[in-house]
Amino acid sequence: MRRNPRATRNSGGANSVIPTAGKVFDDGTLIELIEDLSQPSGLALLKWDGRRIVISPQIVYRGRTYAPLPLNPTLRRALRLPSGCCDHVSTAELFRELVVVIGKFSDLAEPLCCQLVAFVFASWLADCLPAPINLSLWSPVAADGARVLRLLDCFCRQAISLSGTSARDLSLLPTELQSTLLMFRPSSGRRLRELLATFGWQGFHSVRSGQLGEIVGSVALSTDAPLKDRGLDPIIEVPVTPIVDKRTQDELARRYLPKLLRYRLLHCEAAKTAAHPETASPGFASQLISGIRACFIDESEISDQQVSLVFEAQRHEDVPCPTDPRMLLAEVLLALCHDPGRTELHVAEIAADMNAAIFSRGGVLKLSARWVGSLLKSIGLATHRIGRTGRGLTLDPATRRTIHRLAGLYNIPTDRCTFPGCAECKHAQRSET
Repeated sequence: MRRNPRATRNSGGANSVIPTAGKVFDDGTLIELIEDLSQPSGLALLKWDGRRIVISPQIVYRGRTYAPLPLNPTLRRALRLPSGCCDHVSTAELFRELVVVIGKFSDLAEPLCCQLVAFVFASWLADCLPAPINLSLWSPVAADGARVLRLLDCFCRQAISLSGTSARDLSLLPTELQSTLLMFRPSSGRRLRELLATFGWQGFHSVRSGQLGEIVGSVALSTDAPLKDRGLDPIIEVPVTPIVDKRTQDELARRYLPKLLRYRLLHCEAAKTAAHPETASPGFASQLISGIRACFIDESEISDQQVSLVFEAQRHEDVPCPTDPRMLLAEVLLALCHDPGRTELHVAEIAADMNAAIFSRGGVLKLSARWVGSLLKSIGLATHRIGRTGRGLTLDPATRRTIHRLAGLYNIPTDRCTFPGCAECKHAQRSET
């Protein structure tokens, strides 16, 4: 690696310097934005021609001079960048290493950790794929989703963590950035959904301040329930509950961003060829599979594993295993409130029954009692302490009515959990008739 600390003059005779946050040329040459604290802006550019790396405040290529994109100081502080590139990295070794790291800081099952890592890799090739690969994280516990986004912030390309974001907020970001947007509890406005649905699609531009810009990058959203709007397809969906602190974030970023940058340099050209739009099959699932195979073109085992997870998710969409946890909660509550003589429901037993139902339907997610307690609260059923045995619900008439209304909301037939003496069931059955 050669570092040139002096700015290079524009040998092509052009007067202007082209600001950039990264560029891929048709001969395979790449320019990448990196951190360089020796520069006044704290930024530099890295050029890769397929054989060697040059790092400089300015890069001259084909007679044109490129310089780091000027960034607002607040945006610069929020943007996490690698400070260099490591000498060598094996895709398979790096993938396995990141799966272990994410597993260490979460209680997610290994297949879910693998899907998060696949999203990380896809973020580094987002500008090479014909369709973006996005991520939907959901948890009724706000802190859980936030912690996963912090973890992804350590690994994704040009990651920016945002909260409560609206369409107007996104319009203030430079279109030249190729950021991975990590959005915690974004605005629910229609305009934002429409804008996000256009992110990352090659060859399409959006209008900002009277100018056209092509927005390149991936999006990860953290919400309190699974997305029902499929505008972000193709998308990976993961329920979450992890933990990571600021100091650990910085250490993980310093260790892995240079490795992931090397991965990008070595795989960008191959990914562009493998995921060419003309060779991709129609449909969001096919686009997701095509993108994943392009990300792991040199690692067939990882590619096959990720594709299997996509097919597994599709298979579960065709069986009665609800993606919205509140639907499964309604089923379990309806069954439990019909147990003869029962006057109380403990959160722990509700969680156990939900986990048993998930397992019986081929799922891998395991819900904690705390998570289920937060889910109950999100649907208007606040728990309270029941003796010395933990928290739960008292099955009074008001609670029973709420449970039956929730079951009706999700169209759960009352004949699935009949109880001859239940007045609420009789009322629901009369309504259905």
